[in-house]
Amino acid sequence: GDRGAGAAAASESMAAQVAGADEMRLAHAFYDTYRAARKLLDPEAEAAAQAEVDALTRRLKAIAARVGQLRLFSPNEELDDISTADLKFLLVPCLVADVLAASRDMAERTAALRQALVFWRGYAADCQRLGIGHRDDLLEIDGDADAQLDAATKRDGKIARYKRTKELDGKIAYLFGKKREVLGDEYHWGHGGGFDEDMERELILSLLGRAVASAAEGIASAQQELPLLEIMAARGGPGAARPERPPTAEKPFIVRIQDKAECMRLYKEMVFQCPHELPTMTLAECAEIEMDQMHERQTRQADLQRRQRAEEDDRWLHGDRQGAREDDEDEKATYKARDWDDWKDEHPWGSGNKMANVG
Repeated sequence: GDRGAGAAAASESMAAQVAGADEMRLAHAFYDTYRAARKLLDPEAEAAAQAEVDALTRRLKAIAARVGQLRLFSPNEELDDISTADLKFLLVPCLVADVLAASRDMAERTAALRQALVFWRGYAADCQRLGIGHRDDLLEIDGDADAQLDAATKRDGKIARYKRTKELDGKIAYLFGKKREVLGDEYHWGHGGGFDEDMERELILSLLGRAVASAAEGIASAQQELPLLEIMAARGGPGAARPERPPTAEKPFIVRIQDKAECMRLYKEMVFQCPHELPTMTLAECAEIEMDQMHERQTRQADLQRRQRAEEDDRWLHGDRQGAREDDEDEKATYKARDWDDWKDEHPWGSGNKMANVG
């Protein structure tokens, strides 16, 4: 409880600091937050309290918002145009998704996974635009290509991804170890001494590529878990009692006929039946229904005609304006004749004959 409350208070304080931070202070905030995220997401570490997960999520979202406000990345720039100092901030959306997926509050886990899917896909879109990550991981995140693959191809894809991630993990561990050896802190973002800018950039690109593979795995896992969480919510949530099993179905009723003559009689009753469905009403009943339907149609038609006459009477003031209808019709005929004369003036006779005067 005290640990969670302290994490929440620290998160609120850092979020307030990040809101107006420049790039330098934003880098310091990312340093602390990335270290905390690596510790929280370590599978061998002790499970974090839900309050710590929520606090870290708020901090990462604040950093993501500030990165957008500072416009560190442009949709028109290429990977080589991004400075090494800013490149690490591309990791933020994936970190947000990973921390959201680590939520242990079953009441809020469905919403957390749906948010994580949004951040994972946003991160994948950035990486695809910049040419970061393996093509197979990006295709699986899209979802369409993976749905058309058979089981053997999917298995081969998982094996290939496992080999890629093991190679990336080894490379990242080596570069982090080299940085710790040279700079004294593996999470110190920057270069110096024997750890030059090329090595720093290679480390960040390896982290970004590894995060793409992690996003593909996270999306697949979340898409499998969400339907189960929805079923659990429909049953009343994680604390609800298990639904009672339906009663065991009774055995079907079986008629055992010992007498062969009785068996033949039942067989004839089932076989020698009328080949078509028998009528369910007499001809008189059917005729009465059709007559009722005809009367209803005639009544509706009479009502429609009566309403039309009433509207016509209202329009011409019940005939009080003698000749008004005729005047209206004459006026319409006059305008129609004028339009026709205008058209004939604009299109003289023979103007459309393209073969005129052809000897």
